[in-house]
Amino acid sequence: MTNPLRVAFGKVKITPEEHAPLQGYDVTGNIANPAQDILDDLYARMVMLDDGEERSVIVSVDSCLTNELPFLPIKPFIEHPAYNYLASTFPEGTKRSWGEAANVDPDRVTVHATHTHTAPGYFGHKYTSRITTEIKAMSSRLQPALVKVASGECVVSVNRRPNLRHNDDLEIDRALHMLLFESQEGEPLGALVNCAVHPTLLSHTSARVSSEFVGLAMGELEERYGDGFVSLFIQGFAGDVGPLNQRWEETTDTYPKVKEMGRALCENIASLLPQLSAVAGTPIRSVQRQIALPTNARYYEPSVHAQLHALRIGEILLFASSLETFSGYAKPIAKHSPAAATLFSGLANGYAGYLPTTAAFRDGLGGYEMETTPYSEEACELFISEAVSLIGELYSP
Repeated sequence: MTNPLRVAFGKVKITPEEHAPLQGYDVTGNIANPAQDILDDLYARMVMLDDGEERSVIVSVDSCLTNELPFLPIKPFIEHPAYNYLASTFPEGTKRSWGEAANVDPDRVTVHATHTHTAPGYFGHKYTSRITTEIKAMSSRLQPALVKVASGECVVSVNRRPNLRHNDDLEIDRALHMLLFESQEGEPLGALVNCAVHPTLLSHTSARVSSEFVGLAMGELEERYGDGFVSLFIQGFAGDVGPLNQRWEETTDTYPKVKEMGRALCENIASLLPQLSAVAGTPIRSVQRQIALPTNARYYEPSVHAQLHALRIGEILLFASSLETFSGYAKPIAKHSPAAATLFSGLANGYAGYLPTTAAFRDGLGGYEMETTPYSEEACELFISEAVSLIGELYSP
């Protein structure tokens, strides 16, 4: 007899309480003053999944990235090779400490950035320890749960190449997924929401703190359910996906637009609720792999290591990559997935730069993503091959 799924959700506030350089744009110029620049609070949201044999923890942070080590992307639009310096988002060893708090190996923890571009570039021990404490407490709150899933189309996503602006001429994967976890009595406990879109609406100025429209949508969903309900946003393969109608032409504060799009995304998610159907929530299984992807002639190393992680939640698959992966990778990988629903996450468990698709390498459009990627076209098929192989390993007897 299969053991029942047990879950526990947690949520802690990580809004900066001191001056904080913000990661998404110019880290040296966009420095938020908490006395005047907090537009809305930042949170870390967690879910612990346990089937009696294996336990996994998913952490979703209102942050731009999830890296514990620095990364050097190529500096764009200059003739000679040069590199930007992306400092670590969390202290080295953070993921390991979260695993210890849950009494699991670090590879049973997946860390996801919502990718808001208006959050601190660095969260020190003061903030990560709050997450550690909450994960430890979640172990005592595990309770039997049922899982339901619904899928649809995200209405706030659009291709943003080649100028980081709304472009209807290029396709993207608009998949929107919601996993709802309920108690055995049918009471809602929490959710995972997954789609691909860059949260980059806030401007004039960008030196303010906000969870952006993805975080606001999660907050509104939590308010609708109430009573401790927690909704994690899992950012998808969003390398080439921007928000609807972003054209960078605004001359006034865009925070009202951020709030409007947060409401639109929440309504988009709510529209899936009538379609929710029950799926098996066990077994819980996960595998991870580090892969070396070949780089282009402008990069200073011959390859870059990227992290892949696959988590099975019964009939659901969550496939995560540390790359800022283009959305075009979702469908060719998903067709090899035996899951009832396959969720994709980029910017997870570290950061390893943009990975364009073969089509993007060949279409001649260029753009910011193509300028900053360290990878060669040869990395594309290798990534798909390794992803499919990892999924096969997850489902092997």
